[in-house]
Amino acid sequence: VWGLWSVGDGAPPALTPERQQAVELAELFQQWRRPDAQALWQQLLPQLKANWRNALEAPVADALLILGRATASPGAPALMPSLESELVQLVGDGEIAAEPAASNRFWQLVATIRPAWDLARIRAADLALGRGELETSARWLAEPPEAALRNPWFHDVAARLAVARGDVAASLPAWAEAIRTAQAQEDTAALASIFEQRAREARRGPGVLQVRSLANRGNQGEALALLELLLAEDPQWQPFRSLREQLQVSRPPAGPAQPEAAASLPAAVPPSGPSPSQGGSFPALLERASARLRAVGLTVPCPTPEPAADLPALSKELVELELRFSDYEARFALA
Repeated sequence: VWGLWSVGDGAPPALTPERQQAVELAELFQQWRRPDAQALWQQLLPQLKANWRNALEAPVADALLILGRATASPGAPALMPSLESELVQLVGDGEIAAEPAASNRFWQLVATIRPAWDLARIRAADLALGRGELETSARWLAEPPEAALRNPWFHDVAARLAVARGDVAASLPAWAEAIRTAQAQEDTAALASIFEQRAREARRGPGVLQVRSLANRGNQGEALALLELLLAEDPQWQPFRSLREQLQVSRPPAGPAQPEAAASLPAAVPPSGPSPSQGGSFPALLERASARLRAVGLTVPCPTPEPAADLPALSKELVELELRFSDYEARFALA
């Protein structure tokens, strides 16, 4: 142009392989930033309907992520047919049962594409929980959209995740919310009985195991606190009451015995006998043992307090028998 180079014949210069690759990448980047969402969706949908596993391969998965970003903004045009209605039909209960690993990956991708879709979040969290991926499941339950909070299944997954993490106490309010949410909606009212059954099984199974685990590690206070929560939810279940008696009997005394406690013991029982923290006074132990024998049709005469030296040993034996009897009750109920 300035007279320093020849104009030539006007033909565009030949592109080197590197320049050609750069041009193709620039065009691809432009398509990613401003794609024609409907055209891209019409291109992807036949591939997904032919085989939903195509969504797990890099080309289709990348295109779905681009499509999700292009249609995520509030002012984006709606796809026809809708992305949600098509994706939910691709992988349902049958596909999940047949191929749980691939189905899990599919719904993780869908939840990534549509994080505000409550069904995608719930399924992604549920399937990850079923495969033991607790952190992944918890990620989809964090900061849920408003629609997810109105779905009882969301709270059910949160409750089961708490149980899987060994926190039965946290599962109780989650299942209570699942039951309340289900009962508040006419189309999900029948689900309340399912959540009640799951909560009951968690209390009587993992709940009892967690109480015993805490007690075995010496955390008597935590064990009793958890047991009180379980009893508040299930007050009529006898093994809970039996387990509470065991924990109260085996709980170490909080401090030195008070004079009033020693004065309440019978005169024939020396102060070295069992303390109130070990099951109460000796007459109370006898009364509980007699009541249990009467319940099965047996009677026992009142033992004579003499000789006095034998009473501590007898009291200890009654305590051991009561513990064993309560444990048998709990095992029988759990069986």
